[in-house]
Amino acid sequence: MSMKLHQLRAFLTTAEQGSIRAASRTLHLSQAALTKAIKELELDLGVPLILRTARGVQLTAFGQQLRVRSHLIVSEMRRAEEDIAQMKGAGAGSASVAVTPTAALSILPQAYRAFRRQMPNARVSFIEGFPGVAMPRLRDGSLDFVVAVVVPEHLAPEFDHIELYESRSVIVGRADHPLKECTRLAELSDAEWLLNPSPESSTQALLDDYARRGLAIPGRVIECPSFVIAHGLLRGSDAIAALPESLLKHHWVGDGLAVFPIVDTLPAVSVRVVTRRDSPLTPAATLLLDCLRHAAMSQ
Repeated sequence: MSMKLHQLRAFLTTAEQGSIRAASRTLHLSQAALTKAIKELELDLGVPLILRTARGVQLTAFGQQLRVRSHLIVSEMRRAEEDIAQMKGAGAGSASVAVTPTAALSILPQAYRAFRRQMPNARVSFIEGFPGVAMPRLRDGSLDFVVAVVVPEHLAPEFDHIELYESRSVIVGRADHPLKECTRLAELSDAEWLLNPSPESSTQALLDDYARRGLAIPGRVIECPSFVIAHGLLRGSDAIAALPESLLKHHWVGDGLAVFPIVDTLPAVSVRVVTRRDSPLTPAATLLLDCLRHAAMSQ
């Protein structure tokens, strides 16, 4: 068995695009050349990977499994190529990063300016750093690192992490929320909560805190890994959420919201950088991480 990189790229792009035609356009290959690469891969592995249907292509069970692994393989090969190009002085480099809203609104602008001064031509990609969305993409190699509010004890052993900064949690709801005068977590058990379902997130720390106090764990939950959607629901419905206090310093975030005067001590919010333990960062990703750490220390 001898899988080749061009075969994996052909297979992975076809799986992502959903059709041979779309994949051939993305890779600038003829449909015949793309089909040949996938057929060669299937012959090498001795199993079918894709099925053609009237709606495009569908992955077999073998294809689904290969897709998980090939993401990481192709990403690591790209990083290796970038490392060599950087050493030769011939590459612009790239960094793909997930950043939590609290860091995006505080330290990211300063860090990005510093990064751009040193790498003006690097390709950069950002997504929101909610663990439920970001961690699978870090695992499969789509992201270089994740800046997120996470609970270190709940991270899988395949990840490393460092703390950028810590913030206090506060409970918020709309300015005229009927529960805005509540002072104890116990009074909020029956409220509708906006929570992030990922086990690594700060949501889990809040639920653990409820359990530790012997309180009824909130049962009315909106799973929402999107800050824009969450912000709209907080301002326009009876939903409540635990947010980093530092996030509310930005006026457009805090406008229309009330901080509940909860006297119970809430879990601290730890904003951390999470990386894959077995994958060194590219020069561009390393520089961006250094800029983020410097910005965090100077805030």
